[in-house]
Amino acid sequence: MSVAVWKQSCWSVFGTRAFRCSPHIAHRFRRSLLRFFGAQVHPKAKIRRSVRIGCPWNLSLGELAIVGDHAVLDCTRPISLGARSVVSQLAVLTTQMRDADADGHPVIDAPIQIKDDAWVAADTLVLPGSVVSEGTVIGARGLVERTTTEPWHICVGHPVRAIKERPYPNRTPMIESAAIDSTQGATR
Repeated sequence: MSVAVWKQSCWSVFGTRAFRCSPHIAHRFRRSLLRFFGAQVHPKAKIRRSVRIGCPWNLSLGELAIVGDHAVLDCTRPISLGARSVVSQLAVLTTQMRDADADGHPVIDAPIQIKDDAWVAADTLVLPGSVVSEGTVIGARGLVERTTTEPWHICVGHPVRAIKERPYPNRTPMIESAAIDSTQGATR
């Protein structure tokens, strides 16, 4: 039995059950469990207990990354969520699929990147090789199909296309702006 099969078996039998049976607010426990199985999880990331994860050792969650209820992260290849990124409820991120257009329907497997400040809205499908650029919002029930989205845009459709630029004054990350606000409040 190879190490990958052993690791997958332990995750399937013990890890997923412990993950799903954890209390609603036990984010620290779920982060620790994912780290135990090899995921790179920032201490401030939040992941709901109803999320289904395959191969957590290929998962990377940045600072304040959030994964919503009943999302599916099929991590046969790496999935990376940047800082302050959100994957909403029922979204599916899959790194493996069959190519319906090619003879013999070969397997396509490629990593997925969700960059900083991006949001993948509810019930969206993100296919292998996709990159959701920094600050991009993918509208509900969108299809991100092996492409790179435009940064700081709102994208919708099947496949997604940019419909307008996302307003975000100065494009300063929320963490830095909160720190600036708190220091200004202290000097007043």
